[in-house]
Amino acid sequence: MSLILPLDPQSDRFAAEARAVLGMAVPADLVDDRFGPNWEGDVRAGVFVGAAASDASTGTIVAWVGGLADGTTVRLDALLTVEDREPGDASLLVALLESIESRVGPHAEDVDLASVEHIELWAKPSSNLHHEAANRCGFVEHRSLHQMRCPLPVPAPVLDTRPFRPGTDDRALLDVNNRAFASHPDQGNMTAEDLRRLSAEPWFDPDGIRLFDLDGRVVGFCWTKIHDEPRLGEIYAIGIDPSEHGKGYGAPMTAAGLRWLADQGLDVGMLYVEADNLPALRTYENLGFQVVRTDRAWIKPVADAI
Repeated sequence: MSLILPLDPQSDRFAAEARAVLGMAVPADLVDDRFGPNWEGDVRAGVFVGAAASDASTGTIVAWVGGLADGTTVRLDALLTVEDREPGDASLLVALLESIESRVGPHAEDVDLASVEHIELWAKPSSNLHHEAANRCGFVEHRSLHQMRCPLPVPAPVLDTRPFRPGTDDRALLDVNNRAFASHPDQGNMTAEDLRRLSAEPWFDPDGIRLFDLDGRVVGFCWTKIHDEPRLGEIYAIGIDPSEHGKGYGAPMTAAGLRWLADQGLDVGMLYVEADNLPALRTYENLGFQVVRTDRAWIKPVADAI
């Protein structure tokens, strides 16, 4: 039997419990840094809503769903410590989602959650249990991301790149990024403040942002990120100015970032790509990448709450 409890981000145990359930919910070779050093501060300073299910006999958390309100959308992260359960066990995740739905929107007791219009549910990685619970609660799938990995180094041609210079290349990087990702829900519309915030992250390294110049202007970049546990070199973002599309720069731009990561002593490269971006998938597969996990997101209007 499980108990459903609200999550209190001000609790002293909050961050430790979140990281503990992440370690139990995600296979060791796929564990990520979503609850990194800055996460706890961001949650406590933001508008958070969440619920956990704990085993009534041991007190161990067996499921955790929570997230921050971003404008009119709450983005939830769903962690389940056991994936291969019988389909009927989706009722535990359903109960957590119902608990959260009852606390957002016009009927919310917390005024900061009253303006929420949509709930977005993320499963990283997704399982049949997530899919079933989302369907039972009336969510509609709207995004699917593949995490892909490859061995380093990659034997492929590379573009001649240079490192990013903070304070000098900011505008050029933002311009190319925002043109390349004009319609992207995460990477698009990056502001100078967004760049300053990312620059303050512990993992940020300006040398790891490789810029490609053509005729005296930046037309492409490959932004890398190094993860310590597990030790991975990520292609965090890669963009080519739309004016240069169709010229074959995508693969050698990616390879330039992978070469830089290999030069830092890394032997595994990683990236995320939208599952329906077939040209990008082909490019990455040709470089040796393979899909190792798939993350999915479902969305639901608060007006349709259970």
